[in-house]
Amino acid sequence: MIRKVVFSYFNPDESFGNRCGFSRYSDFLYATALSVLCASRYFKEVQFISSDWGLDVIKQLRLPITSYSNKLNEMKKVSRYFWAYGKLLAYNEQDVPFVHIDNDVFLWEPLPRRILNAKLCFQSEEHFNLPGYHYYDMLKPCFKKAPVKPKDIAENEVKDFAYNCGICGGNYLPFFKEWIENSREYIFTPENQDVFFKKFASIIIHQNLFHEQYFAACLIKKHNMRSQVRVLAKDALQIPQVLKFTHLWGTTKQDKGLMARVWLKLMKEDEDLFNRVSKFCKENNI
Repeated sequence: MIRKVVFSYFNPDESFGNRCGFSRYSDFLYATALSVLCASRYFKEVQFISSDWGLDVIKQLRLPITSYSNKLNEMKKVSRYFWAYGKLLAYNEQDVPFVHIDNDVFLWEPLPRRILNAKLCFQSEEHFNLPGYHYYDMLKPCFKKAPVKPKDIAENEVKDFAYNCGICGGNYLPFFKEWIENSREYIFTPENQDVFFKKFASIIIHQNLFHEQYFAACLIKKHNMRSQVRVLAKDALQIPQVLKFTHLWGTTKQDKGLMARVWLKLMKEDEDLFNRVSKFCKENNI
């Protein structure tokens, strides 16, 4: 059973100018603080994985974290466009069942036992024929043009859906090793770089959907494990019907009204933590 929650964060610029999709770096910190605070109420172990720079920032906030790792120092050699590889490194840092939660996800109640006991678990499915998930079909031609394709992925093409990794984890740890090996082969092989950065440069910002979420679906198909995978809901929009759960999607992170609600919620839940984040932001003019 999963008793450990994991967070990860890598900033390729090592500066407050990289706002992780938020309008302001301070918004990222408030959201991360609230995300960690919420999750810490339901898990005995809370690990935060980052680079030395990221850990220096996070440790100053004194979040309810039980352990740290600088594993993401390895990301300094990786293109910023493949940022999701940092999450794969975080998955593979684990030696006990775990769930990794994105920094913009808030758990308002415990994850269901069916998730905590699952061989593999994810937030939801992303069906290729639904609005908002067309990027997978845009990325498949790039995969076909790549000179080097992982055999496990090429031989187990998925045509219906991938898995959203807003939450991702499970009790079957060998899967994550196989996953990162396939992603590593695809995104780092020298022969593939022209395909990513020249021939399909216009969609490179979306490549993480493929080597993370699509590859996971292919490997699950390879092992005939779909029946052993658990998601919060088939469609992300249905999650509120089964769990009090918030995931700040895409540009919602830049909504001023929504972020004001994040600040207020953090202040209500833990005023001391809110004040520590505010103090850090003021001192660093962010």
